[in-house]
Amino acid sequence: MRRMRIAVPIILALSLAATIGLTARAATSDLERARDPVPLGGAPLRAKTGLRLLVADNPPFVLDVDTGKVIPVAGVPAMSRGTLWVVGVGGRAAVVVASSRWQRANIYAVRGIGRASQLGTGANVWPAGDGRAVWIQSALQSGCTLRQVGLDGRQIRAPRGFPCATVSDPSGGSLGVIVGRTRVLNPITGGAVLKTRWGVWAVAGTKLVLAGPEKQFTLLDGKTRATRRLPWPSILGFRDHPAVDPRGRFVALAFAVPAWGEGANQALDVWLLDTETGKLTQLPGMPAFVSLKRTHMAWTDDGRLVLLGESNGNDIVAVWRPGQRRLGVKTVSLPDRSDSGSDSFAILR
Repeated sequence: MRRMRIAVPIILALSLAATIGLTARAATSDLERARDPVPLGGAPLRAKTGLRLLVADNPPFVLDVDTGKVIPVAGVPAMSRGTLWVVGVGGRAAVVVASSRWQRANIYAVRGIGRASQLGTGANVWPAGDGRAVWIQSALQSGCTLRQVGLDGRQIRAPRGFPCATVSDPSGGSLGVIVGRTRVLNPITGGAVLKTRWGVWAVAGTKLVLAGPEKQFTLLDGKTRATRRLPWPSILGFRDHPAVDPRGRFVALAFAVPAWGEGANQALDVWLLDTETGKLTQLPGMPAFVSLKRTHMAWTDDGRLVLLGESNGNDIVAVWRPGQRRLGVKTVSLPDRSDSGSDSFAILR
């Protein structure tokens, strides 16, 4: 009997080791089967999309995706120097931030394809949770202030002292404003909503995607504080800018490499994260060779992911709805876009 009691653990250990070995080999095999990047492609985008994209340039312009027409934006003058970028609001409007001086930019709201309306000046802008207003941070010698302004230019909340955030801090969505990558603050009171262990990569509704630990991610529920660990899904080794579904469920996680293999080609890999289930799904046609400094993603308010970028020397718009088996792809002709210093764009509806 004693031998049997010793033998059983040995058999179980050997079985477990075999299972672990098979799992490791399967994981290695999956990685080996992951395809190398190819030029961005998909099915021809022939159906009407109704999409207009406000694209960062100096000055910015609107691209009508269906006609391919490039439309100037009245009311945003060209800058002699500086950086201009675009912030999407609710998947249907946008804000232009034109910065020609340190910590000071002219800020404009753009809706439809009409004339831009100036919202004043500030250093940084984040969309408010309702999709109809923005939070504008201004930098003073004594610190920073935060005010809330509607897209119609109406001041909703007067400026008040607030900890200084940076452009690299993502939008906190409905939770608040993120400061220093790890603190979410109530924009009205300045009080702490929560503090994270790792830097916030994206916020969808009340769910936060944290960049850690190490080569992993953590999905954090901002209300219940429940966490779920997520693996690094891509064969590409760096994080790029994500895109958050305005309805608060999906995050398009972007992975990138500035030089694939030993060549000069840049590559992008996009994975869809369902924040309700924690499931990760690779987008069709990924990874793809793109020019990273000319490629950006944004969501529409009706749940379509739009990618505007350059691949294989062509300007391309790709449109995808979760569940579709292929990207819808269209080649367009865009201005040079080298003067703004940003690859950003936003959806206008």
